[in-house]
Amino acid sequence: MAMLLTLEPKLIGTLAALGSAASWALGSILFKGLGRDVSSLAMTLGKGVLSVALLSLAVATTGSGAIGLTPALLLVLSGVVGIGLGDVFFFEALKALSAHAMVILLMLGQVLTAVLALVLLQEMPSGIQWIGMGLICLGVGVVLSSESSGERSASRLRGVVFGLLAVVCMSLSLIIAKQGLEQVSALQATWIRMMAGTLCLLLLGLVSRRLSGWLRPFRSRAYLAGFFASVLVVTFGGFWLSLVALKHLDVAVANTLNSTEPIFILPLAFFVLGERISRRSLLGTGVTMGGVVVLCTHG
Repeated sequence: MAMLLTLEPKLIGTLAALGSAASWALGSILFKGLGRDVSSLAMTLGKGVLSVALLSLAVATTGSGAIGLTPALLLVLSGVVGIGLGDVFFFEALKALSAHAMVILLMLGQVLTAVLALVLLQEMPSGIQWIGMGLICLGVGVVLSSESSGERSASRLRGVVFGLLAVVCMSLSLIIAKQGLEQVSALQATWIRMMAGTLCLLLLGLVSRRLSGWLRPFRSRAYLAGFFASVLVVTFGGFWLSLVALKHLDVAVANTLNSTEPIFILPLAFFVLGERISRRSLLGTGVTMGGVVVLCTHG
């Protein structure tokens, strides 16, 4: 029983990380279709407003605990960097790159986050964990290379630059959030981060007098309904579950499990978009899942 209780947080963290990856995969496909004619700032602000509303209801229902000044400030800073900046860069890159090409760039975040966690948090993965993370990155690379080869959009410099900026912001945001999660629940932390990032963009819109223009596309009920469904997926599936994983796992491990997002994109692309899955993609999927098993059983 004692061993079960010891392993339970890691199991929760593992399932949360995989659930977050699946949610981001679905969200990427949904937002790709919604963001063609809407600015990245408008997309991020709209997502933030709806997310804050949904999270406020959840926090009001489950209750919230007291939080110290330092953890609160860290989570606010994490929200400004990861959501106020990172999401804007993400949506901008997604306009120029395919969803698969974008995930290739986001893979660099696995390496950057692990390095930052090692330097700033002194989190040293074990040798077998490094092997597991290596297998995951290798498998994801095989999957994405088979899917994105020949796509002209992947070479667009603008998308690559904004994608790299998104990677840096999201990695830094995870490191900052990790240090602020000690005294607060994952749900409350998600609310604080989302509120901080959204207020940052709201102030920018008011100061620049562009707020009304950003919100104009959301007057369409059809667009708003689709956007709401997408936000629901990424808020509770992507953001919240990623913090649940971060609370129970080391940053490098949680972030690497989140890199399995392409594995979930494959079946979604097949069933939603009608794309055929190559043998090379299936091979990459097997390698990646093997890395997940190694990482989870030796974490």
